Parts: sequence; structure tokens; C-alpha cells
Amino acid sequence: MNVLEKAQKGNMAAFEEILTAYEKFIYNFARRLMGNTEDAEDITQEVAIKIYRNLHNCRGEGLLRAWIARITHNACMDALRRKKGKYQDSLEMAEELSGLELVDDTESPEETLVRKELGQYLEGALMQLPPSYRALITLRDMDGYSYEEVAEILSLPIGTVKSRLFRGRAKLKSILTEQSGGDIRLKG
Repeated sequence: MNVLEKAQKGNMAAFEEILTAYEKFIYNFARRLMGNTEDAEDITQEVAIKIYRNLHNCRGEGLLRAWIARITHNACMDALRRKKGKYQDSLEMAEELSGLELVDDTESPEETLVRKELGQYLEGALMQLPPSYRALITLRDMDGYSYEEVAEILSLPIGTVKSRLFRGRAKLKSILTEQSGGDIRLKG
């Protein structure tokens, strides 16, 4: 019996194992969609409760990550709707994200600074996109889901995923180009 089956039968240790394995993923996905740490923390707690209450609906351990991503996405979209379109300014988002840093011992201090600044710049631009485009770009380009997995998570036809992703990337490129004064070149 795998950990999912154990959790579905009420084993709390198995449920906690699942939650521990996916908590960071849930938080990071929610932070990218919501734009701030406080909302992401609230969403993470909300998603944990929803997972617990609905674990019996998960169709298999191989689908667990996509199922959790769908719950997280839906919770974020519900929270954004409750906010009635009041999105955090991208500059505030960039300032908040400036505290986040990936460590790479092979980089020079200058390379680390450039990578950090580019990450902040990209995250700020990403926050200017509508939530639906942000979700698609986050799932496909940042988290590495396949088109099929993104379609499953967001309950969209694969053609819709591809066309919206194309439009979202184009809009992101436009935002980045505009902010850089035309001095940026992106693939695609």
C-alpha cells in the first residue's frame, strides 16, 4: 500500500508525509500567483485543509502533484476574485522578492547580483500579467509541467493552454521590453 492509499484510509502519518513533501511546492506556486508571502502562507494552509478533506478524490499517486497543483490554483483564483482585482504593485513585489536568493557556489558575486536582479525584474513583470497567464507561465515555464499536465491542472483543452501560453509569453515579453526601453531580447 503506497502513502496515498494509507492517507486515504485515514492514516495521519501518511497524510503528514504527503503534506511535508508538497508544502514547499504549494507555497511557491501560491506566492507566484498571489504576489506576496502573506497570501501565499494563507493559501498554503487553506490548501492543506482542502487536501485533507478531499484526499479521497485523488485518483492515484502518479497524479498527486497535478491534483495538488489544481487545488492550489483554484484556491489562488478564488482569493484573487475575493480581492476584486486589486493586485499588488509590481515594484512592491520586486522589493519583496529581493530577499529571495538561490545560492550557486560556482557564480562570482557579480553573476549572483545580476541573476538576482534579473529574477526580481522577471517576477515584477510576471505580476503585471493577468492571473490566468501567470498561472500558465508558472506551471509550464517555471515548474516544468508538460502541456498535457497544465491542461489537466487548469481544466482546459490543450489547444487553449497552448494559445493562452503563447499570448501570455508575448505579453510578458512586451512588458519586459517596455520596461527595459527595448534593450532586452527574448527567445520566442
